[in-house]
Amino acid sequence: MNLVKKIIVVSLALFSLHSFADELSVDLQKVCVQDQISAHKGIKGHIPEASAFEEYSKCETDFVLEKATKDQVNQISKNQNTNAVWLKQLKTKATKSCLDRRDQITT
Repeated sequence: MNLVKKIIVVSLALFSLHSFADELSVDLQKVCVQDQISAHKGIKGHIPEASAFEEYSKCETDFVLEKATKDQVNQISKNQNTNAVWLKQLKTKATKSCLDRRDQITT
């Protein structure tokens, strides 16, 4: 019986971690889309649509969450709009990686 309880507890813990990661990913993608809209405002004389940045924002978010340490992920979860130097560096690397990946797919 004790083993069954441990399995249930571990299963619930893993489920909650997965749920937390999914929630954080969605939040980061929203922040990324808003950042991209702000950065591209007025370039073509109109406000770009959020859907234009969804694929890029998912790529950036996946990259950041994959490369960030556990402590960094905790910092992001507390404040998605953090201006930490390490996060800016990860986002810069993500931009290069995501744009390179997009170019490879379209060529």
